[in-house]
Amino acid sequence: MTDDIVARLRDWASCSLDRGRVDASKDFTEAADTIETLRAERDEARREVCAFSYDGPRRTAEDRGWDCFKEPADAP
Repeated sequence: MTDDIVARLRDWASCSLDRGRVDASKDFTEAADTIETLRAERDEARREVCAFSYDGPRRTAEDRGWDCFKEPADAP
């Protein structure tokens, strides 16, 4: 099992759909979509903070424990 909640929600949606629980499947899928959207917005906000930093973008990201410079396809 994966540690990523989005992957788990998508797995649960698939299992729920297989069992005929369309409403549960829709809820799990909606939750996963919402989390992905919020993560993308968070990452964009972090990149903006890094871009306007006096210490330089990479240092600011490292100091805060952010990975602002990974490609979206690499994101968990």
